[in-house]
Amino acid sequence: MTSLSLILLTVQAPDSVREKLHTLLGTHSVRVTAYVPPVKESAPLAPPGAAPASSADEFGLFSQESSLTQTTEVLGERRFGRRSADHEATNIMGRRATDRVQLDRASIRVNVDKLDRLLNLVGELVIAQSMLNETATRNRAQDARLRDSVAYVGRQTRELQEAVMAIRLLPMDSLFSRMPRLVRDLAKRLGKEVELNAQGGETELDKEMIEKLADPIMHLVRNSLDHGIEAPTQRAAAGKAPVGKIQLRATHQAGGVVIEILDDGAGFDRRKILAKALERGLGAHAGMSDEEVWQFVFAPGFTTADEVSDISGRGVGMDVVKRNIRALGGHIEVRSRPGEGTHIAIRLPLTLAILDGMSVEIAGETFIVPLSLIGEAFLPQNYQIKTITTGARVVQVRDAYLPLLSTEQLLGLSSRPASVQNAIAIVVDVDGRRAVLLVDQLLGQQQVVIKSLESNYRRIPGVAGATVLGNGRVALILDINALLHLEAAASTVQVAGAA
Repeated sequence: MTSLSLILLTVQAPDSVREKLHTLLGTHSVRVTAYVPPVKESAPLAPPGAAPASSADEFGLFSQESSLTQTTEVLGERRFGRRSADHEATNIMGRRATDRVQLDRASIRVNVDKLDRLLNLVGELVIAQSMLNETATRNRAQDARLRDSVAYVGRQTRELQEAVMAIRLLPMDSLFSRMPRLVRDLAKRLGKEVELNAQGGETELDKEMIEKLADPIMHLVRNSLDHGIEAPTQRAAAGKAPVGKIQLRATHQAGGVVIEILDDGAGFDRRKILAKALERGLGAHAGMSDEEVWQFVFAPGFTTADEVSDISGRGVGMDVVKRNIRALGGHIEVRSRPGEGTHIAIRLPLTLAILDGMSVEIAGETFIVPLSLIGEAFLPQNYQIKTITTGARVVQVRDAYLPLLSTEQLLGLSSRPASVQNAIAIVVDVDGRRAVLLVDQLLGQQQVVIKSLESNYRRIPGVAGATVLGNGRVALILDINALLHLEAAASTVQVAGAA
């Protein structure tokens, strides 16, 4: 990192100088200290007849005017012989400062709170536009100019919303740049050799989300290095290169951002995790899939470490990581193969404010399904719905059998399973896992403003948040990933009960 040291002659206070340098240089990494010139005994600073200085502090940069004059004379005498040699360097620094001033004229500093307020106002504008569209549709207005005006307001509202959200987006590089030092220091403590590779640093994400992601990402990288990457001798015995590899990757996918942490270490030990889960009574059984077994590592207090250290082994951290990711509207998935490494993917929305959704009706209630998760919709036939031995239902979609999400039971809407008659099947896709959701009606596609249900009421399993519809009613936003886990848990309970 390049640094620049300047000697500034001024009577201004240090805080005032620091603030001006922040604005001029465009960085907060500025340190201002009082400069005390060295004093030679054979060359007193005070001219003949003047009172001697009581302390060196009188000759600092921020002393009174008399001391400033003396300091200027001394510094001028000492630099007189070097002025010619430093002339070119001074011109270069002057040009750089001028260029920086020219660049800053094209930008402006805005408090984040003001951006948050602007984004909230845009969200309310989206709701108002939705109400306007709802009114025009309900009244079946025949005026072509009115319909065109409503459509125009909708387009402009969407463009405004996208522009405001883009203001808050920052590149992921601001987060990835913190990791090399963490990996280097921790690898040295553990006696391991690790190479870190980061890709996709230019991928942009909401500023607030980047700040809240810092701790979870650092914890996952620390776990990969501590639990995943083996010591050089162990890697050599396994036929691997002595230098382990950790990769950070950020990409845009399906209207959101995917952050991946990959390592080529030992991977998860299924047998060890299952044994620990059984010991703690977490409902584990031998018939569970690998993906289900890996989820045990996110249980509070869960650890497979043989001994506790200042780095790991306490069983805290991974449950906090999952909770923080869920609070950001995302989810985390784990794939691991013994001896080959671990792949952890975090999927997040671009912003916490607005999403494109499909309004659907289920059991007389209106819900929102994120549009990015919908693959297709069709009218199911009776022969496509089948019940397997565990009691769960599946839907035949061409050559595949997909689980049917029992939304009524999962959300407590009805005690009876959804009827296939007059129902519409929606195929949802979350991280490669597909399922079918039966709804009574498709009410239409619209932008919705996400309101936190947990902060205003309480957390409801299977619900990601709430929104205000154009008719003024509140609709819940479905968390499809959570519904898939709830359905899998219900099936596991049925299997255990049958056994």
